[in-house]
Amino acid sequence: MEITSAANKTFKFIKSLTDKKGRKKAGAFLVEGIKSVRDAEAAGCEFVLAAVDEDFTGEMPSCPIYRLSRGLFDKLSDTVSPQGILAAVRIPKISITPKEGGLYLYCDGVSDPGNLGTLIRTADAAGADGVVLSPGCADIYSPKTVRACMGSLFHIAAAEDGGDFLVRCKENGFNIYAGALTDKASDYRSGDYARSTVIVVGNEANGVSEEVLSISKPVKIPIAGRAESLNAAVAGALLLYEAYRKRENVSGEL
Repeated sequence: MEITSAANKTFKFIKSLTDKKGRKKAGAFLVEGIKSVRDAEAAGCEFVLAAVDEDFTGEMPSCPIYRLSRGLFDKLSDTVSPQGILAAVRIPKISITPKEGGLYLYCDGVSDPGNLGTLIRTADAAGADGVVLSPGCADIYSPKTVRACMGSLFHIAAAEDGGDFLVRCKENGFNIYAGALTDKASDYRSGDYARSTVIVVGNEANGVSEEVLSISKPVKIPIAGRAESLNAAVAGALLLYEAYRKRENVSGEL
């Protein structure tokens, strides 16, 4: 099927998914690029439709396909160099329940979609069991977040906090480590990440909220130079891979 005008109903539907309000109304989000579309299909995601530009000749998912001119496709694309394919995928219903021995990443107000996507990707790479987002975080399903995830969104559970995730973890004996540059913070390498653990990464400008800090163990990453702090995604990566290292050491001893 072809779309020849921006006034087309389907074009308007696809365009609406670039906005959070539109995604919520439709219960769907956009996945762009050859690899990302393949990853979504391999993960068993439910495709609503796919759109390709007039020159695209690659594999396409099993769903209604719409072909557009390059000019129209570019109006839907969120990338600098579009690969000529994107798809609308149903937003899955995900609920994350902390399990004994699990490793989770908690994003406390991470507002940059690039940072959020990178954190989800890193949590996936480090073998975490899930990523939980506080209110105020960037939208998991925004095009920029999805792109930064590089397919990891389809490999690891990621969902918004229902309101009591950290409380439940605390009640169940989890270690909750929050990256924070406070006088009370200990070196992040001293943490016991080998058992049930939550790693908290805070907002880029304001850090971890006081509410979350009150039930966490603050840890800090040493800074030898004159930088005030590390990028949120970089800090999260260091903490996650310290947890990975500790868990690998324990596993090797068994």
